[in-house]
Amino acid sequence: MKSNSRPVTLAILLVVAVVIALYFIIRSTVNTQNRETLLQLNNTIDAQEKVLISLAEATRRNGADTVTARIVVDCNSADRQRFDSLLDLLSSTISPAELSELSTLFFKCGSFFADTKSVMAIKLQREVEILAEYAELREKINNQNLSVDTKIAAWKNLSEAELKTAEYFNQLVVLQGTIIAELQSGKKPTAPTIVDALSKVASVRGQMQVLSQQIEIYKTEALTL
Repeated sequence: MKSNSRPVTLAILLVVAVVIALYFIIRSTVNTQNRETLLQLNNTIDAQEKVLISLAEATRRNGADTVTARIVVDCNSADRQRFDSLLDLLSSTISPAELSELSTLFFKCGSFFADTKSVMAIKLQREVEILAEYAELREKINNQNLSVDTKIAAWKNLSEAELKTAEYFNQLVVLQGTIIAELQSGKKPTAPTIVDALSKVASVRGQMQVLSQQIEIYKTEALTL
């Protein structure tokens, strides 16, 4: 019995040794793969943050990236300059001829900045979501909290603020259209509906100014955290 048990014991020990060796080989392979994945994720996250910085800066100055510039096209420079100058007359005195010209230009130029801001703000929000997904994946692989939640929160706050700014831009377009229509219907600039619309324009612009300052704070937080 002793002579038979010795080979069995050796066989068991050999199997155990092989299993242990395989465990460490697999563990080492997994760790290596995780390190490589983490390195790639870190590079991807760094690249994504650069995309966000560029997009946020363009959105902030009411600009557009290449794709958006192809989709949302402004009226020509001469019309834009004339439209802006006539728009300033809405709160003072504007002749019937100027009002008619403004109405025509409104349909060509009126919504450009609002449309651009809306598209850019939506794109910014999506890019922030992508960054958050990358960060969450890195945290799961690394099994550690790398304290990026505050940074992601700052980017989310910034994108939400830009979306709100886009809403304000659209409100301004609606109000401008209302004032033009009211004046064309023969109402005086002192008519209650026009005075109310002008008051709302001033209020919206004030809110946009406050939000603009808040966006700068969010941007600073996102870049320094």
